[in-house]
Amino acid sequence: MRWIPNAFTLGNALMGCLALIFLSPVDLEPMTYCIGLALLFDLLDGWAARKLGVDGPMGVQLDSLADAITFGLVPGILWFEAGRSFLPWWFALVGLAPTLASIYRLARFNLGMAGSKGFIGMPTPANALFLFGVVWGMFLDVWPKPEGTVGFVFFGLITLWSTFTLNCSWPVMSFKDMPKGGPALVSRIIMAALSVSLLIIFKMAAFAFIIPLLFVFSALEERLFNPTAS
Repeated sequence: MRWIPNAFTLGNALMGCLALIFLSPVDLEPMTYCIGLALLFDLLDGWAARKLGVDGPMGVQLDSLADAITFGLVPGILWFEAGRSFLPWWFALVGLAPTLASIYRLARFNLGMAGSKGFIGMPTPANALFLFGVVWGMFLDVWPKPEGTVGFVFFGLITLWSTFTLNCSWPVMSFKDMPKGGPALVSRIIMAALSVSLLIIFKMAAFAFIIPLLFVFSALEERLFNPTAS
């Protein structure tokens, strides 16, 4: 039965490889479908391993390798390609920093340094959604494509935020570990409701707002209600 969760993990890696095909030239819509399916496979592999009682070190390593492709390499190259559309290529190379930070985070995760209940720092799938959201925001004209000095500042700040949050020491909630009641549960329900509202209004660009909101609500939960990570 061990092959079942591993098949889901390889499905995640396959979706990442397919997403890479749509990076030159950038075709956001099929890339987004690939990432969506990869997220589903990423959820199913852990769920299947726990249900079947076959989770082990092989699955952990395989999962991180798949995530490095799908949620590390793909969003980093996408962000680089997006930057190239309004910046010199040599500055757009800075956009690959989130890929390196994702790989470093996944290595820390394998060593048990990225949180057990909840997370420490932003999980790589969430970071990938954030970068996709920012690029979708430009594609859908939710905000204008930055130009000149504003473009350098915008690109640099988004890259810095993405790179820093992947390996920072801030606790981040996991919706796999839902509180059973009280203010913490109410906070998560509000977070979920806001996320749905933003998705309705901004579509995929909403993730540029949802992921930072995840940090805000995680900080509130950590300080006011109940710790989310160990």
